[in-house]
Amino acid sequence: MIVAGLDQDYRGKPFEPIPQLLAVAEYITKTLAICVVCGNPADRTQRTSSSHERVVVGAKEGYEARCRKCFEPPKD
Repeated sequence: MIVAGLDQDYRGKPFEPIPQLLAVAEYITKTLAICVVCGNPADRTQRTSSSHERVVVGAKEGYEARCRKCFEPPKD
Protein backbone atom coordinates (compact mmCIF):
# COMPACT_ATOMS: atom_id res chain seq x y z
CA MET A 1 0.00 0.00 0.00
CA ILE A 2 1.24 3.51 -0.79
CA VAL A 3 0.06 6.44 1.30
CA ALA A 4 0.86 10.12 0.77
CA GLY A 5 0.01 13.07 2.97
CA LEU A 6 1.24 15.85 5.22
CA ASP A 7 2.62 14.77 8.59
CA GLN A 8 2.28 18.27 10.14
CA ASP A 9 -0.40 20.93 10.01
CA TYR A 10 0.18 24.65 9.38
CA ARG A 11 1.14 25.08 13.06
CA GLY A 12 3.84 22.38 12.88
CA LYS A 13 1.74 19.97 14.97
CA PRO A 14 1.22 16.27 14.02
CA PHE A 15 -1.48 15.94 11.37
CA GLU A 16 -3.39 12.71 11.90
CA PRO A 17 -3.43 9.95 10.77
CA ILE A 18 -0.01 10.20 9.09
CA PRO A 19 2.07 10.02 12.33
CA GLN A 20 0.38 6.71 13.29
CA LEU A 21 0.98 5.32 9.81
CA LEU A 22 4.65 6.34 9.96
CA ALA A 23 4.99 4.45 13.24
CA VAL A 24 3.89 1.13 11.72
CA ALA A 25 5.27 1.49 8.19
CA GLU A 26 8.02 -0.85 7.02
CA TYR A 27 9.44 1.67 4.55
CA ILE A 28 9.19 5.46 4.57
CA THR A 29 10.19 7.83 1.79
CA LYS A 30 9.87 11.40 2.95
CA THR A 31 9.79 13.84 0.06
CA LEU A 32 10.68 17.46 0.77
CA ALA A 33 9.83 20.65 -1.08
CA ILE A 34 12.10 23.66 -1.58
CA CYS A 35 11.79 26.55 0.89
CA VAL A 36 10.42 29.63 -0.89
CA VAL A 37 12.45 31.90 1.41
CA CYS A 38 15.98 30.45 1.39
CA GLY A 39 15.97 27.51 -1.07
CA ASN A 40 16.83 24.82 1.51
CA PRO A 41 14.85 21.56 1.79
CA ALA A 42 11.42 22.35 3.27
CA ASP A 43 9.44 20.06 5.56
CA ARG A 44 6.91 22.62 6.81
CA THR A 45 3.82 24.27 5.33
CA GLN A 46 3.47 27.99 6.00
CA ARG A 47 -0.12 29.20 5.77
CA THR A 48 -0.28 32.63 4.15
CA SER A 49 -4.01 33.23 4.67
CA SER A 50 -5.52 34.51 7.92
CA SER A 51 -7.84 31.53 8.52
CA HIS A 52 -7.50 29.74 11.87
CA GLU A 53 -9.31 26.55 10.83
CA ARG A 54 -7.10 23.46 10.92
CA VAL A 55 -8.02 22.36 7.39
CA VAL A 56 -8.35 24.93 4.64
CA VAL A 57 -8.32 23.69 1.05
CA GLY A 58 -5.92 25.72 -1.02
CA ALA A 59 -2.72 25.66 -2.98
CA LYS A 60 -0.28 28.33 -4.05
CA GLU A 61 -2.52 31.18 -2.88
CA GLY A 62 -2.78 29.89 0.69
CA TYR A 63 0.41 27.99 1.53
CA GLU A 64 4.18 28.12 1.06
CA ALA A 65 6.86 25.48 1.56
CA ARG A 66 9.25 26.48 4.35
CA CYS A 67 12.28 24.94 6.03
CA ARG A 68 12.49 24.68 9.83
CA LYS A 69 14.53 27.92 10.04
CA CYS A 70 12.16 30.04 7.89
CA PHE A 71 8.90 28.58 9.26
CA GLU A 72 6.94 31.08 11.40
CA PRO A 73 4.35 29.34 13.60
CA PRO A 74 1.07 31.24 13.94
CA LYS A 75 0.46 33.16 17.14
CA ASP A 76 -2.92 31.62 17.95
